Amino acid sequence: MRGSGAIVLQLVLLLALWGASEAETSETSTPSENISQKTSEISRHTTREYSSTGPSSTMETFGQAEKLPFLNDTIIIQEFPKVSQTKSITLESPAELELMCSLVISNTTNVEKMETIWNSGNATINSETIRRNETHSKWCTRYTIKVRNQDQMRNYTCIYKTKPEINATFVLQVPQVHVKSEHIISYVGDSVVLTCVVGNGKTHINPRFWTWYSNNGSGEVVINSTLMPEKYSFIETHKNITKLKIFDLSELDSMSYWCKAGFLLGESKGKVSLKVLTYLTPLKPFLVIAAEVIVLVALIFIYEVFSKKKEVNTEVEKEFEQVETLKSEDSNGMETSSTRHRKV
Repeated sequence: MRGSGAIVLQLVLLLALWGASEAETSETSTPSENISQKTSEISRHTTREYSSTGPSSTMETFGQAEKLPFLNDTIIIQEFPKVSQTKSITLESPAELELMCSLVISNTTNVEKMETIWNSGNATINSETIRRNETHSKWCTRYTIKVRNQDQMRNYTCIYKTKPEINATFVLQVPQVHVKSEHIISYVGDSVVLTCVVGNGKTHINPRFWTWYSNNGSGEVVINSTLMPEKYSFIETHKNITKLKIFDLSELDSMSYWCKAGFLLGESKGKVSLKVLTYLTPLKPFLVIAAEVIVLVALIFIYEVFSKKKEVNTEVEKEFEQVETLKSEDSNGMETSSTRHRKV
């Protein structure tokens, strides 16, 4: 019995020691698990993603550079002696852009190499020497740029160092706003709708936002239809179209209105001039003409009255002269007859 009791006691002690070792193992493993969880959370938070609402389009995901859509455009220069050409490039969002200038080589040209440079603003951004290739008929120079933000939306010019220099300019711009009617005339008390659109009937380009503001010469005032619902209303039909409706027009509403479309790479604007007239305004020319007619008729009437008076006076004078003439003739006749009687 004593032997069996000792064996049981040894088993209990072994189980207690084993439980203690398991507890220590679990306690030591918990901090490591927490550290790994925190590390994974930190890695998730430090991963940057591209956001269309962010101020910059640059990003890196898990250490890899952003992949921008690739676009290219070319200016072919062959209209001599025209030494300068320009071409506009419309960008809606960030892109990797390859610009190429291609100068047609004349058959009589024996130049073996050509010096070219690329300028942006007043700064030289690239220069190279092009060597003649018998299989090619053009001097080609390229410049590639990753357009990520508004600061890069500039003019880029390739220059061939000839005499005179030949150059071609790429003008980078965001999609342009087109105004349906640039000048609108309406009347007091009426309503009017101003419309701006981006793109054309075939191509629809959706801006990130639209903004309307007015300018009466003293400064820009943003139009908020929420604050003045009785005066302004925005009509939404398509994302590439914005319409501003103005109610109960007055002469104070005569000013310039601007619609602004916002894109990742910049903004573009359109201008509408509104002129509000009173209903008496169209009558003013008629009233002026009527007044001129009345004055002219009055002058004619006065002239006729004076003319008639003058004619009457002239007739009276003639009659008076005739009477006087008859009187003088009668008096002369009487004098002659009395003389004759005396002689007898």
